[in-house]
Amino acid sequence: MIQLAGTPDLAFSLTRLMPGEDRARIDARLTRVFDQTRRRYACNPQVAPLVEEALKFTLEGGKRIRPRLCLAAYRILTQRFEPPPAPVWNVAVVLEALHAFMLVHDDLMDQSLTRRDRPTLHERYREGLNVSARTAGDLGIVAGDWMFALAIRMLGRAGLQGTRLARVVRIIAEMLIETGLGQSLDLLHDGRSLESITEEDITTLYRWKTARYTVSGPLVLGAALANAPAATRRCLNRFGDLLGFGYQICNDLESLEDDLERGDHADLDTGKRTYVLWTAHRVLDPLGRAALAQALEAPVGLERRRRLRDLIVRSGAVALCRQRVHDLRNEAVELLQEAPLTVAQRQDFLALAQLFTDMGSAAS
Repeated sequence: MIQLAGTPDLAFSLTRLMPGEDRARIDARLTRVFDQTRRRYACNPQVAPLVEEALKFTLEGGKRIRPRLCLAAYRILTQRFEPPPAPVWNVAVVLEALHAFMLVHDDLMDQSLTRRDRPTLHERYREGLNVSARTAGDLGIVAGDWMFALAIRMLGRAGLQGTRLARVVRIIAEMLIETGLGQSLDLLHDGRSLESITEEDITTLYRWKTARYTVSGPLVLGAALANAPAATRRCLNRFGDLLGFGYQICNDLESLEDDLERGDHADLDTGKRTYVLWTAHRVLDPLGRAALAQALEAPVGLERRRRLRDLIVRSGAVALCRQRVHDLRNEAVELLQEAPLTVAQRQDFLALAQLFTDMGSAAS
């Protein structure tokens, strides 16, 4: 087994693959695109606040992990670490614009009022435009729609040509289809009993909803931009699926550590069928399962949140989920052994695996 601990120069590799200035460049490109849209439709004064609030929502908080992973994969496979060509940058930034549109719709489905400790876009519209909650929600739906269109326009203007553009469009389209289907499964699972949900159900959901557009999709996209062969792209797809599954479990664990008295707690308040909740149900004894079912039927509020978190923690599910993340990471690292990569490329992808190791440690 490849051992991550003690692998030399990981910090240097991550700095080289995902330099801090990438975020500033991504944000500058997003700002330019939104500003162009605001100016183009400036003849109507009502447009400006819609665009400005959408830009603030897009830029405030977040890690820009998707475009940065795309850029990192391109750098690894070309072994060129200077700023990538403009078309590569432009395609990478499209991923963040698509992410923003998905967050807008996700917040509406979860009925969330905050995102990243700040108001959601529909809540910004309600407060800033002084409209009803219903109108603000409708504006949020439409904003997500035009933000998606904005991302597609960005892709069309990225500077790619011919078969390269066709390949990139195909990858992004498949990624979006699978993410949408994953979100659909998420909604359907919330109406199912925990007894009826299998581990394969959740694995498919997490792979489509999170892994494909958060990790494997950006990695494969960066590989395509680097003109990597199909075998390499297939390997990175599986590598990213494993890391992405672990990434979502880490997010589930992090949500349990949030202050239960502050902000939204969509997972606990809606009884979302997360891997953590499913694991707790699986390992609890009959009395514990009955207590969990009662907690899930309780009115939404602080007491329900406390009861659910206590049951999850006492079940031992948190430790089991941390072990699952560890196992997924190890499987991803082992996969690199068989990948058609050079020694230098393999070492750099190990650094990306370490990045997700650190995320998992933060969640613990």
